[in-house]
Amino acid sequence: MAPTIISYFGFGVFLLELIVSGLVFYKLSRRWRATRITVVSLLASFYLLFIIFIIIEFWFFLLNFNNTVGFYLQEGNVFVWLLPFFGGISAGFFMLFIDYFENERISPLHGFIYGIFLGAFLLNVMYQIMDPGVFPLRILEANTLILIIINYLFSTNFPVSYFVIYVIVVTLRSLRRIKRNIDDKAQKTQVMLMQWTIVLYYFVTLVVVASAYQLAHLMDPVTVVFLKHIAPHINVIFGSLLIYQAYVKAPVGFLQFQRIEKLLVINRSGLLLFSYDFALPKDQDHTSEQDLLLSGGVYAILSLFTEMVHAKNIRMIHFLDKKIMLSQNENFILFLMVDRISSFLWSALDSFGNMFNLKYGLDDQEYAVITKNVFTDAEHLLKIAFGRQ
Repeated sequence: MAPTIISYFGFGVFLLELIVSGLVFYKLSRRWRATRITVVSLLASFYLLFIIFIIIEFWFFLLNFNNTVGFYLQEGNVFVWLLPFFGGISAGFFMLFIDYFENERISPLHGFIYGIFLGAFLLNVMYQIMDPGVFPLRILEANTLILIIINYLFSTNFPVSYFVIYVIVVTLRSLRRIKRNIDDKAQKTQVMLMQWTIVLYYFVTLVVVASAYQLAHLMDPVTVVFLKHIAPHINVIFGSLLIYQAYVKAPVGFLQFQRIEKLLVINRSGLLLFSYDFALPKDQDHTSEQDLLLSGGVYAILSLFTEMVHAKNIRMIHFLDKKIMLSQNENFILFLMVDRISSFLWSALDSFGNMFNLKYGLDDQEYAVITKNVFTDAEHLLKIAFGRQ
């Protein structure tokens, strides 16, 4: 049988999908080696598993290149099970990924629901291979409760469709909540790209595949194969391009959700040397009287606790919904005001402190009065450490 148009079209889709996914994985891996941000490594791991799955399906597709429609429509085709299974696995992965992106931890409830999905899907597959001649099941009668449940799971196509719907609702709500707590327009755009990724990966794919199942009797076999098995891969290509824009092209500081307000640097005498307000445009003056009062107040609290309770290397001061992260070296003390602490911010703050100390922390240099713009170059160090534009 000669190859059909869908064979050549499917070949192009698979090849393009491998190229795009491989590029995203390579770029994400490089970013993780440079930043060590956990969410980047999680996303890179997802793409590695995804590439393995694509290669397996692409291989079987090539083996049946001359009969693509027959291959996908034949009974017992393993990809009829594997494609929804991988869709559910990747949906759960994204749900846990968004959890970590927002809270730097994974919700036990979401992890539990994910486990239920995996177990239910395995039961679903078991129902299809329960041949008494191969798997003797003397303890199970046809009318036992477990077989009734398994039959229900299989007949309703549970749990993939329901689980994916749950993931879509949870992740889009989480991303909307994150976007409300972000002031920076560029970071809002990044979150919006992630929202569209979820829509393309799962919502559009779910609608297309479910429609193909329900309306298969009204369509020709080529259309059914295209909607069930080729169209989802096209959605993945567009979704991967959005991920590339959100997590590869975006500044490093936007790769994790946090709201950074102010950065203050004082010397060991309590004199404010440098301040930066992340909410202000770059061309505005970032030092105000409030910064002088804030730095003086925090320095006084830090000195009091150090002397009264002999506390050393205090790392955080918590005021209601605001947190002040502290990083100290031999010459300077750094204050970073945030509303959410993350491992990335600790790393960035310590990195900026080390670079600031190397550039300005001369032993024989004592600042009594700060000349305006003497620390202007520190904004370049800030960009390196925090990855801000």
